[in-house]
Amino acid sequence: LKSPQLPPGPQSSPTPTGDTRASSGAMAVAVAAAPPRAAAPGQRLGDAEELLSGRGTYAECGAIYAALAGEVQRCGPNDTTLEVAPNRGESGGTVPEVGAVVVVRVVRMTLERAECVIVAVGDTALAEKFRGVIRKQDVRFFEVDKVSMVECFRVGDFVRAQVLALGDIRSYVMSTALSDNLGVILARSAAGGVLEPISWNYMKCSITGEKEKRKVAKPAS
Repeated sequence: LKSPQLPPGPQSSPTPTGDTRASSGAMAVAVAAAPPRAAAPGQRLGDAEELLSGRGTYAECGAIYAALAGEVQRCGPNDTTLEVAPNRGESGGTVPEVGAVVVVRVVRMTLERAECVIVAVGDTALAEKFRGVIRKQDVRFFEVDKVSMVECFRVGDFVRAQVLALGDIRSYVMSTALSDNLGVILARSAAGGVLEPISWNYMKCSITGEKEKRKVAKPAS
């Protein structure tokens, strides 16, 4: 006689190996990772003594600031470089056109004009760099002969302007005289504080309370 066959017993689940546990841990960390921070033009991102300034940022007075709106990213060796990447799909081929309202950053000053880099068209951040200039005669309509450029703009200021014409290749002529809404929208004082508008031609330092002259854009109501 043959011995009866016993039914197979329940199979036990395999014990997770070290690699499996490590993989699960890595997935948990990836899920828990916070998304990149969003930045606006002129927003302080970090200390220039600890981090490096990359694309879409600039260093000034020992700090790193965003030059355009977008996502803040760390890259380079040990993630020590800060970059700001324009929001996906927002810059898609956008270029400044005559009549467009743009946001620019002043990069160089002379007695006759302010040389700028255009960082946004309307609310759309630009991935490409376009140059522009605000001439002395285009700062305001009245008393043009009395305009002092250093009392209207300073290097590092963010200015809302309107495109008047295309100059040479990839350079635009711009104006802040066409509307009260055009002019400096974000600036820092000599002490490093944020300047707050108090009139059409004065801003006040948030640290010292000292006033500085600017061609101020009318704040949004």
